[in-house]
Amino acid sequence: MFELRRDPVTGWWSAIVADRAFSREAFEVEAQSVEGTHCRHCDDAPIDDAPHHVRRVPLRSDAFHRIDSTKERAAQLSMSEVERATGSWEILVGPREHHERLADAAPQLAGAMLRAARDAMRQIGAQPRATDGDGRPEPLYIQVVQSHGRQAGARTSHLNVELYAIPQVPHWVAEEIGGGARQMIKTRHCVWCALSGAEEEDGERLVFADHHAIVFTPAASRSAFEMMVVPRGHAADFTSLGDEAITATTATLQRALLALDALGDPPYNLFLHTAPAGERLDQTFHWHWEIHPRLRVIAGLERATALAVNPVAPEYAAEVLRKHLHQ
Repeated sequence: MFELRRDPVTGWWSAIVADRAFSREAFEVEAQSVEGTHCRHCDDAPIDDAPHHVRRVPLRSDAFHRIDSTKERAAQLSMSEVERATGSWEILVGPREHHERLADAAPQLAGAMLRAARDAMRQIGAQPRATDGDGRPEPLYIQVVQSHGRQAGARTSHLNVELYAIPQVPHWVAEEIGGGARQMIKTRHCVWCALSGAEEEDGERLVFADHHAIVFTPAASRSAFEMMVVPRGHAADFTSLGDEAITATTATLQRALLALDALGDPPYNLFLHTAPAGERLDQTFHWHWEIHPRLRVIAGLERATALAVNPVAPEYAAEVLRKHLHQ
């Protein structure tokens, strides 16, 4: 039986299979290796690479092509709008021979990866941008992604974090921004502060909590064993974090990723949702991490309706993940 659940922020619905007993064997999907006989990131690394050195490697500038929608070419694309060349795609790479999961990396190295991401986001966000007709800078969203396993789209098993500078606010983030604003108007509270606090108090979907953040499986999870990591300190923008807070979020993330070992070594996508560059959303948005294991193929119902189907109730998922951490 499907139980329909509505996300309190975006308003999106998920169909949760609530009456099926959890079977670990049904969801043991091992992350497939990516590399062949050699790794180009090791080949390109300095011989004397420092143990916690993180390299910033541009992959493509003007990564997102764009043309003016008023130009004739737009009409040739069946009324679709295509943007002129802008944005960027780059990768933050760990030192030579570091073919390991983020969960298993030395805390100093994992922290260096996240500090490098924060610093790169600051630098990209500070660059001059084109303006619209009213003189306002064009939107810019910097997406941080860390993927594990071929099934999750990882391009290498070398420790890395990807950054995409996108000349628009992605739909998912825009829905979160709008939902946060609506909830602030309605309740006068940050919805993420309220939600994470309620999950910690109730405990049924709580994976763990520490001094920095609360980790839980959202009630309307869109993926099996999905986790959300919400920092206790309210802030809209990840780039506002100091080094001490980066160290704390690193420890929380590594423990959350280790909880996935309850499923073996599953592929996953880890990503950051934060305020768009230059946007002041201090009261209405709350930056957070999401972890989405890639355990199954998206089926026809989901493709046809955009209704996420989750075959594992978040309550079961939290119990499994929690037990593994306490072994």
